[in-house]
Amino acid sequence: MKICLKSMLLTALLITVAATQIEAKDNKNDEKPNLKKILILGLKDNIKSDYYYKELIAEESGIPQDSLEVVFNRTIAGNITQSRGGFVQAGNIEKCNNILNNITVTGEQDECTTDLSQVDSQCFRDLLSGTGAEYVLILSRHFLRKQDQPFNTVFYFVSYSLFNKEKKEISRGSNYFTTMHLETAEVMKKNSRKTSDKIATTVLKLIEQQSTESSNVLLSKN
Repeated sequence: MKICLKSMLLTALLITVAATQIEAKDNKNDEKPNLKKILILGLKDNIKSDYYYKELIAEESGIPQDSLEVVFNRTIAGNITQSRGGFVQAGNIEKCNNILNNITVTGEQDECTTDLSQVDSQCFRDLLSGTGAEYVLILSRHFLRKQDQPFNTVFYFVSYSLFNKEKKEISRGSNYFTTMHLETAEVMKKNSRKTSDKIATTVLKLIEQQSTESSNVLLSKN
């Protein structure tokens, strides 16, 4: 009986080890070792509205006025990095000032264009290499639109642009989330999770498409 019990335990152990090895192998296959990193940068003075002025946004949300952009940018960037791998945030934003101060944004409301032509190319490349990133996702503008009918709604539009390390714009777009009124940072973080995930998903698909197209070009040349 003891021999049979030992045999059964040994068999069970071997099955468990084998299953673990198979699962580990499957998980390894699911990983993307060539996943390219994307640095997220939120611009300065990038909160605009057709109704709210900054003093009111600060008062209603409880966010200090001089911290509004930092909180808005970090909220979206934090949600993105938590929802998808490959995204990173700048550790020390002061090191980005030479770049941020030379980025211009034009356009109305959530329809805007981000221009990096005045950004020093070497500084830009150094910033990316310091974080191991090959792309930059710029949070160009947070536009707050108020709607009274059919009921009170605040639309938070997040406009963004994706650039490669050569400062070439790959794509731009915007997405939004809503609240009933101006909310605290914590509520805004919760309400913006799906929107942040949509932005991340769109960006990753674009980069994957870029990589596929580049690989096809190399294959055709060979």
